[in-house]
Parts: sequence; structure tokens; C-alpha cells
Amino acid sequence: MSVTIPDIESAETVSNGGSLRVPKTAELVANSIRRRIIQGELSEGDTLPAEAQLMEQFGISRPSLREAFRILETERLIDVKRGSRSGARVSLPKVESVSRYASYYLQASGVKVADIYEARLALEPHIVRKLAAKPNKAAIDRLSEAAERLSDYYDSDREREYMLAAAQFHSVLMEVGGNATLHFLTRVLEDVTAQYQKRYVTSTINDEDRKRDRAKGVKSINRLIQLIEAGDADRAEAHWALHLTNTNKEWGGELTLREALAG
Repeated sequence: MSVTIPDIESAETVSNGGSLRVPKTAELVANSIRRRIIQGELSEGDTLPAEAQLMEQFGISRPSLREAFRILETERLIDVKRGSRSGARVSLPKVESVSRYASYYLQASGVKVADIYEARLALEPHIVRKLAAKPNKAAIDRLSEAAERLSDYYDSDREREYMLAAAQFHSVLMEVGGNATLHFLTRVLEDVTAQYQKRYVTSTINDEDRKRDRAKGVKSINRLIQLIEAGDADRAEAHWALHLTNTNKEWGGELTLREALAG
């Protein structure tokens, strides 16, 4: 769907390391389009007007418009097609883009793998207590479905599939917990740790000990669902904290994320 972009907003000074500066024309144009994407005025896949129309609407030159497009492309908010079918399409913000940058930041900061796994201890037990305090059939059904997918893989050599299904269970747990912010943070953490896990499982895919660990993991997850369904908030929270602690011992370590991904 093609959309119309209103005229550019009035220029405002912006902060730059404690000082103020007047933003460039391209930045103002990018700000205008970005704001409409974030506010939901532009939807996924919407086609922006042609360059000539945008240049007229904003009263800017082609180089300024294309610089604005480059800014938005870098932020992955638009996808520009060049050639005979040229044009810019809206691309809504995605968790994967945040996760990629988060991974770069954590690697550059020398953060340890164990530190990333420990962060889940600050998030998931809280959600487990919330779910068990007021058991919800729809939430329990979602968790049971995710647990069932895990059961399909734990006794096989399909380690990567199991790993993805396990990550999905954690994501579903946080999603049904009803806190969108915590769900988002968990998805970012899961995407970052998945990079490490994919390297880790290469050497352990036929390891019998790993199969036994997976069987224990499935049993522990099913037990969690039982405790949530029973409304036992204290035991559910304690059980999941122990589950995560044991998982952290398995996957964590003294390596930094940078060392782990470089190995």
C-alpha cells in the first residue's frame, strides 16, 4: 500500500554529547518518517511515495532524501529496492535487530556467558510466581503445547531442534506472563545465547549425557506446569529458580561471549 508522508516537522535542536546542534535536513526527514512508523501511522510493507513526490512534499533535494533513506535503512525501518522496481517499503522494528546489536555490545564489553544466563534468574521466576498466583487455562495450554514440542526431541539426536524448542518454551513462558517488556528482554537474551549454543552443540550432538540432561529438562518443565496449574506460587518459583540455576551451570562458564563466539 502506498502512503502519503505529511510535511517535515519544524527543525529542533538536538543534543550531541552535551552540546546542542541543528539537525541536518536528512535527519529531520528521517525523524518524520520514523515517528510515523513508530506511532503506527505506517504499517509493515507500506510503500513510501516516489522520490519526486517526497522531494516535493518535504521541499528537499534528492541527495538529502537519499541520505534520510540511508539513515532509516541502517535502522532497518525501511527496505529500499533499487532498479526498475525501485521504492522504499516500511519494515517495522524487530527483536532480531536489537539482539544483533546487543550481542555486539556484550562481546565488546567482555561480558561472560554465565552473566547472560544469570540474567534470566532475575526475570523468569518472577513471571512464574505471577502465573501460579492466578492460574490461567489459556496460559497453561500454551505452556503445555511448548513442552510437548520439547518431548518430541529430547530422546533423539536432534539437538538443534531441541535447543530451539527449549528457547521457544522460555519465550512462551514470558509471553503468557503478560509483561511485554520482560518478554522483549527475554527474547533479546535468548537470541544472544542461541548464537553461543549453536557453536556449543556442534561437539555434543551425539553425547549420551546430553540426552539424559534433556530428559531431565523436559521432566522439570512438566513439573513447573503442574505447579502453576495447582496455584502453588512458592514452590513454582523455587522450582524454576533451581531449574535455571542448574541450566546456568551447564551452559555458563568463565568464557566471555566474545571468546565463546570466536572459539
